[in-house]
Amino acid sequence: MKFLVLWFVFAVLLFQSRNATPAEIKFGSVRATNVHMGLGVPEARSQRMQDPVDVQKPKTEISPTELSDLRQRAEDGDGKAQFLLGRIYMAGLVVSQDYQQAAKWYERAAKKGLAEAQFRMGFLYEQGKGVPRDYTRAIEYYRAADDQGHGTAANNLASLYLHGLGAPKNIGTALKWLQFSAEHGDAVGQCNLGIFYFDGKAVPKDYKEAARWFRAAAEQGFPAAENNLAFLYFTGEGVVQDYGEAFEWMSRAAEQGYARAQINLGDLYIEGKGAPLDYVTAYMWYSLGSAGDRRATTKIKNLSHLITPKQRVEGENRASAWLSSHRNLVVNE
Repeated sequence: MKFLVLWFVFAVLLFQSRNATPAEIKFGSVRATNVHMGLGVPEARSQRMQDPVDVQKPKTEISPTELSDLRQRAEDGDGKAQFLLGRIYMAGLVVSQDYQQAAKWYERAAKKGLAEAQFRMGFLYEQGKGVPRDYTRAIEYYRAADDQGHGTAANNLASLYLHGLGAPKNIGTALKWLQFSAEHGDAVGQCNLGIFYFDGKAVPKDYKEAARWFRAAAEQGFPAAENNLAFLYFTGEGVVQDYGEAFEWMSRAAEQGYARAQINLGDLYIEGKGAPLDYVTAYMWYSLGSAGDRRATTKIKNLSHLITPKQRVEGENRASAWLSSHRNLVVNE
């Protein structure tokens, strides 16, 4: 009888995975969906705020003399020094994080025409950090940065127009900015443009074009795009179905701490598609993804009926070991 019950649970899981259909994608958020291998859509407006140097390298030690010299050059009107001082306050490098001070110095650098400073001022106004939230001012600064070819500023403009923030809602204008962002190599813009083609939003639905843009962003290491490209390989939409490729791209995203990909990778181990059938490893990835994807609760519960208590402990231990080895991981979801 116990064997029959376990077999029934497994059969239900397998049936659900093979009969799921994509739910509506909401631009700018991680959508809630019952799709077995669901697309994880990034929060476009907040991506890539910090300079990669700020978050990928240890905090730089600057002596009091060096900091004083930088501040003096900034006070004397050196635009680059003003930007660097704003970056120090924004990231909390050496000094305590202070958005107001960051805004003060970024604004001065922005007035001197530094595109990156203009972009960051747009972000601060959009988020209301260090300055009152003002979407109109955000658009002004983003446009100034975009005029100098700043791809991420164009992506953020697209999001504001798509949501009608600071300007009338206009999906056509949003598409125009996304195309500019994607063509200028911004990974977030490329991923979001892929979502437009996947959804058929303001453009004809085109899975091949979606795959092209997901791949462009995935090859830059953007985890949401890696997850999305893996989904297309899993379903065979826009690409030749290839479970091995799905596993490869999903693994890359999961290893970066992207929760939706971690849950999806667990699914691949459950089904043994592109990966060996391995319930313990699946349990590990479900556990890791549980902090950022609410699908995990049900999946862990269902899988618990198929493994022994000892196997559950092993999966939890593997998850703990993974977290210990990825303590400095920065996750952008």
